Amino acid sequence: MKVVLDASCAIEIALNKKAADRLKDLLEQSAEALAPDLLVPEFVNGLWKLHQLGGLDLETCDQALDILPDLVNVLVPSAELCREAFALSRAQKSRAAYDMFYLALALREDAVLLTLDGTLKKEARRVGIRVA
Repeated sequence: MKVVLDASCAIEIALNKKAADRLKDLLEQSAEALAPDLLVPEFVNGLWKLHQLGGLDLETCDQALDILPDLVNVLVPSAELCREAFALSRAQKSRAAYDMFYLALALREDAVLLTLDGTLKKEARRVGIRVA
């Protein structure tokens, strides 16, 4: 099984939060873990928010940044996914277009989407993507 990892799950794993063990198991069981290269800036932005607004200490942020490169086997260039992401964005009204890059990659690779975002899960299921 191939999986596409989104930023919500990457942060969950890197910070060893509640769902981290389950997500790590899914990654270990997968034949390949992929993400659009958008994962990197989204991950950094999420950490920044947790640091600035939630008081996450810098040492923990640095440790999380060290973990990120090991979470996926392949980062797919967003430029390769932009047409599919745009088409998915046009088909729905409630999500930001950048979220559709994860769906586009999951569709392209017939992969399971790993996300903790409830609205994104719903949209993924609507377009026929398996979600874990």
